[in-house]
Amino acid sequence: MLQYDKEFDPDAPGDVTAGGHGDGTAERDGYAADDEVYVFDDERLVLAVNVALKTGRPLLVFGPPGSGKSSLAPNVARILRWRTHTHVVTARTEPEDLLWRFDALRRLNDAQAHNLNEDISHYYARGPLWEAFADASTHRSVVLIDEIDKADPDLPNSLLGPLGSHSFRLPWGDMVEVAEEDAPLVVITTNDERELPRPFLRRCIIVELDPPGKEHLMSVAATHLGAHYDGELAAQVADHLIGVRDRLEDSSGGPSTAEYLDALKASHRLGVVPGTGEWKVLADVTLRKRREGLEHTA
Repeated sequence: MLQYDKEFDPDAPGDVTAGGHGDGTAERDGYAADDEVYVFDDERLVLAVNVALKTGRPLLVFGPPGSGKSSLAPNVARILRWRTHTHVVTARTEPEDLLWRFDALRRLNDAQAHNLNEDISHYYARGPLWEAFADASTHRSVVLIDEIDKADPDLPNSLLGPLGSHSFRLPWGDMVEVAEEDAPLVVITTNDERELPRPFLRRCIIVELDPPGKEHLMSVAATHLGAHYDGELAAQVADHLIGVRDRLEDSSGGPSTAEYLDALKASHRLGVVPGTGEWKVLADVTLRKRREGLEHTA
């Protein structure tokens, strides 16, 4: 086990870990809440989060779909008891969208109604970084920038200034800035569909997640299902998921941990066990779905 001073410690009392439920775990029908299921069994990942926190650098997370990239940030925020701000990047995302959003339609409507506000800031809404910077003195945040590789290369480069200096200037000249000790943790995910600029990579802490293995899946199941956990069933469904993933002909990553939990929960609540005709249908709708290159075998 790696030994160092941790600011982020998923094994601290009161949090949800592979060992069970802490005092802060919300439950439904004896199950841990879906957004509180994340097993930090990779010491490299925990260390990477702590390095990002101590250096003030963004954490860039690589990994195949279903490896837990997007759910990392909200779970780190939950354990730290910080707020979460999220922006899912698309091909249409502009660099400014992470800082602010200008409501041109509202301004046009006000102008046509002869009700135009002379204060231009009235027509700007806070983006995720503005929210995190502005509120940092009272509430620290984790900012998730999801799937940055879907954007134009200008977007990652545009982040170098705000994330490096922890400040940026608003269109009307005011500065938004945050002290280094109050800076948010910025988690950026990528599916590696497009090469990211080298200057951007040099300014990130980088970690790569592996597809979930059998032990990891079973640990997540134990955390999520609690008293309903059936180790034999969890192992069978994990083997099935890994078999589906191994037969894939592309790099889509196979079924995710969330899909694994769906299959387990459905199996438990419906009384459906692997090896039956009912299981074949259940696996089709929860694990195999419409993935290409698979033979529908139970």
